[in-house]
Amino acid sequence: MDSNADLKTFFICANKWCPRRSLDASKLFRYLTANSLKPVGSPEKADLIVIFTCGAFAFDEECSILTMKKFLQNGASKVLVTGCLIRINPQRLKPFGKAMIISPENIAEIDSLIHANVPYAEIPNVSTFEKIHDLNRGSLACQIKHDLANRCLEINNGKKTQRSIELLFAPTTCKLEIAKGCLGSCNYCAIRKGSEAFHSFPEEQIIASFKTGLREGYEDFALIAEDIGCYGLDLKTNLPNLLSKMFSVEGNFRILLWDLNVRWFIKNYSDFSSVLEANSEKISTIVLPIQSGSNRILRLMDRGYEIEKAKECILDLQKRIPDLKLETHLMVGFPGENEGDFQRTVDLIREIPFFSVAIFKYEGRPNTKAFSFQNQVAEKIINQRASFLAKEAKATRKHYFKVA
Repeated sequence: MDSNADLKTFFICANKWCPRRSLDASKLFRYLTANSLKPVGSPEKADLIVIFTCGAFAFDEECSILTMKKFLQNGASKVLVTGCLIRINPQRLKPFGKAMIISPENIAEIDSLIHANVPYAEIPNVSTFEKIHDLNRGSLACQIKHDLANRCLEINNGKKTQRSIELLFAPTTCKLEIAKGCLGSCNYCAIRKGSEAFHSFPEEQIIASFKTGLREGYEDFALIAEDIGCYGLDLKTNLPNLLSKMFSVEGNFRILLWDLNVRWFIKNYSDFSSVLEANSEKISTIVLPIQSGSNRILRLMDRGYEIEKAKECILDLQKRIPDLKLETHLMVGFPGENEGDFQRTVDLIREIPFFSVAIFKYEGRPNTKAFSFQNQVAEKIINQRASFLAKEAKATRKHYFKVA
């Protein structure tokens, strides 16, 4: 790129179902417009195309590759590739030598590429999603086949109320990113591989963004990070302290706690229970991904907690706040999972009345420890377990909410 004057228009695409990368893409959107580039509705009209790749799951990886192939084969000369796939599975990017590849943590290098008048570092974090285009997801038949076979199965209580994912992506929700990276070591997680080194954003920065959202009329807020639970561990504070300060701000609002690792929930449970019980009307939903009801599988996953302690804390919190909406994620088919392990997960959802359960089928991802584990579970068995767990979760949710 010889001159910023050569770049008048841009087109950005990302995995629109990932709130973290959607925020990254939205920040880049504002950065480019601040440097006088204008967004266009099709890549053919763009002087600069930016692709935020995704490698969390195999389908998302293939969508990223399909998108890159389409744009590069159509003769687009200025294609910038960033996002998670660069770190998760860099081998897949080798055929795309014509593209400019910048890892997410080095995205500020774009300053020199476009000769920016407004540096990327001066663009504040964003709290809303811009009109980012989705990755190329192939034919409609391919999308439907994937959604039916591989995506998580969402089971809720059937009431006319929003689940966390619906609330999270609603335009009426202000998204507050509170940290980058993750301190977990889950053996199956590719998202962690694609993330920056962990660092929390300063409390005053988050509170300032929160107050701005309130002034702009938002009532729903969502805290976002790879894992919000480890917030503040690098700043000698924690998430309950941040919540306490947010709750002390005057206003009519509700906060969604999205992806709070049970490990940190247990570690700080005394603080969590106190601040949540005192401000229960200001919490919309808490998402606590438990993943398995089996201690053996949790250890193999390297989740860092035991299921008995998780159940103890969750049931206690539900006793303190009966109307609190708790959601969880469960994974079936992790390498080595036997029938006994799976039955413990079934028992878990029979015991705890979660508002919603997201069921994920284990998928081995490159460069994760679990990818090379022995005793991989057959795909047929994974599908059977996912189907059974979904039926059980649905029946259990109806039972619990009918009793309530």
